Order: sequence, then C-alpha cells, then structure tokens
Amino acid sequence: MNAITPPMQTLLDLFHSHLADVRFGDVDAKSLARLATEVQSTADVVTAAQVALDSARIALHERQETLTLHAQRALAYARVYAEADESLSARLEAVTLPRAARRSRTDASPSSAASEVLVLTSDAQPARRPRGRPRKLVTPTTAPSAVEPMLEGLDVLEGLAQAGE
Repeated sequence: MNAITPPMQTLLDLFHSHLADVRFGDVDAKSLARLATEVQSTADVVTAAQVALDSARIALHERQETLTLHAQRALAYARVYAEADESLSARLEAVTLPRAARRSRTDASPSSAASEVLVLTSDAQPARRPRGRPRKLVTPTTAPSAVEPMLEGLDVLEGLAQAGE
C-alpha cells in the first residue's frame, strides 16, 4: 500500500532534486522525507493489521459455521429425545437456529473435500410445502357443461310457450 499520493510524491521529488538546498522555516527536503517515511511505515502497520483482521474474521466465520452445525445436530437429537416430554418439546420448538446453506463442492478446495462447507442464511425456518393431494385438473371433457342445463330449460320454456299460444 502506497500511502503517498502522486501529487505529494511529485512535491517530495521536487524538494529532493530542484529544491534540495532550499529551506522555508521548518520545511525542507529532509523534514519532508522523514515525514513521508513515517507515513509509509504507519501505512505498512495498517496493512499488516488489516491482514490480521481479515484472517481473524475468516477464522471466526469458520468457527461459527462449525458451532451452527453442531447446534443444529444437538437440537435435532434433543427434539427426538424430548418427544415424550411436552414441556421440553415446547421449549425446544421455541429455539430457532440459523439455517446453513450448502455451497457447491467446486467452491471448496481439494484439501477440504472431506469436510462440508456451509454458508449461513438468515432464514429461520424452511419454506412450508402444501399439505394433501394436488388438485385435480378439470378438463372440458370431464367437466359438466354449464350450457346444457340452460338449453334444457329453454326447451321446456319454449314448449310451455307453444302450448299456451
């Protein structure tokens, strides 16, 4: 990481070459070079700290994934164990853990092929599937025609009208 901007570097170069013998109060080539070195060394410290922070975040995420997997398994086992105890079952049903979504195996490295990689999502529960049988589709051949009864009724009315004439 270069913490010295291009315009600043241009000025430093000018003071190093053309203005090397010029001094303006406490400003000269030597003081500017010293301050630029301090800025760059502080930037290096920031870069090292950022790398350490990124590494720590990755480690934290991996451990959270491991904890989530174990917690999900523990909850599943506890629910089976508590089937006979309504009070404990109710308390376990109130527990909602984050759902882990599986990443494709192509994203995982070959060395970690044996371990499964999971990504946490914010969904608390999976989507519910509709219960029961799917509805039967009504086709024109199986559906009673709504027109036929009306025609029959018209025939009867026409017959009454002709008889009354």
